[in-house]
Amino acid sequence: MHRKKYGIGRAPGMKAALLVAATLALGFPLSGNPLVGKGYAASDERKTITITDELGREITLPVPVKAVYPDLWYQTEIVRAIGAGDTIVAVDQTADPNKNAANREYFAEFAKVPDAGNFNGPNWETIATSGAEVFFARRNSPWQDAVEKLKPFGIQVVVVSTWDPKVLRAQLPNVGRIFGAEKGAAALAQLYDDIEKILTERLKGTEPKTVYFENNADFVTSVPGSGWHDTIVLGGGQNIFGDIKIGNSGSASVHTYTIDPVEIINRNPEVIIHNGVDGQASGYQPWDKAQLAEQAQRIAGRPGWGSVKAVQDKNVFIFNNFLYSALGKQLGALVVAKWLYPDRLADVDLDTYFARWLEPQGVKAKPASDYLYKLGG
Repeated sequence: MHRKKYGIGRAPGMKAALLVAATLALGFPLSGNPLVGKGYAASDERKTITITDELGREITLPVPVKAVYPDLWYQTEIVRAIGAGDTIVAVDQTADPNKNAANREYFAEFAKVPDAGNFNGPNWETIATSGAEVFFARRNSPWQDAVEKLKPFGIQVVVVSTWDPKVLRAQLPNVGRIFGAEKGAAALAQLYDDIEKILTERLKGTEPKTVYFENNADFVTSVPGSGWHDTIVLGGGQNIFGDIKIGNSGSASVHTYTIDPVEIINRNPEVIIHNGVDGQASGYQPWDKAQLAEQAQRIAGRPGWGSVKAVQDKNVFIFNNFLYSALGKQLGALVVAKWLYPDRLADVDLDTYFARWLEPQGVKAKPASDYLYKLGG
């Protein structure tokens, strides 16, 4: 339970003094802290609300939030897509256009925003001195550390795993309220619901096809509790390793699992879906199709894999995570459905839904096919 509010109604001198004390207590320098010495209005005219985040934590804060640190690419995308991109005062390395050439254009507006570094072990000083009012976190982030380290600065921690499709949809109304961007959040919710309606209607009565999902490395799969697993199920598939249950489902580190290649052959999947191309970072800038083709051929050419049904039928798919993970991976679920049941979704245009995601990001729409590949072209 986190109900305490900071800075509401305090005199400017008192708040500045508290911030100085907190900065010194944590061993941070005073220089560069935009909160120190600026002074604040004696009263905050914003209204105060209490929301319940993904973990059931109640957080009370003034809205609309004016400054936020989103702790991963997914979080940054959602904040921007609802129309609150101008509140982002720091980013992590995945949303820093200076560090990922594939996203240089996509995240160009954040080129001069402070970079807090690695999302799993951020630079707390950068966040604390950024002016952020909220640390917008995932459940697999170091959110507990954030609560402890950022409390002296009045920075609230709100946990919403925007990579988890069901969590994102459930929390979108809260996210809209936090940023005073209810209309933008509703538009995203509508896009999500439109995709869900297609999946429900078109997949009705289908027998789930068996899928081996490979996550950005040879023989590494994803299991229940991850957004990757959800895309398979929502897209009408059955994860051949969906029977593997690992504790602590709140941590993304347990959502990947190394598999004996022989066991993959034995389970004989009808479809293989692989995330990534060796050595390439995912992003708005598409990969060369030759790289996608090479990745597919490497998988199909593995010793003994010629007997796997997915390889025999050329149902081996490679994707660039930029499209697949859009809207909490809901776009990924639609991609899976199109791959598994092409006849049932023949008239469903991926480009239409992808464009509805990219438009609020403020970038030019690109064809979904730029980010997807099927063995044999």
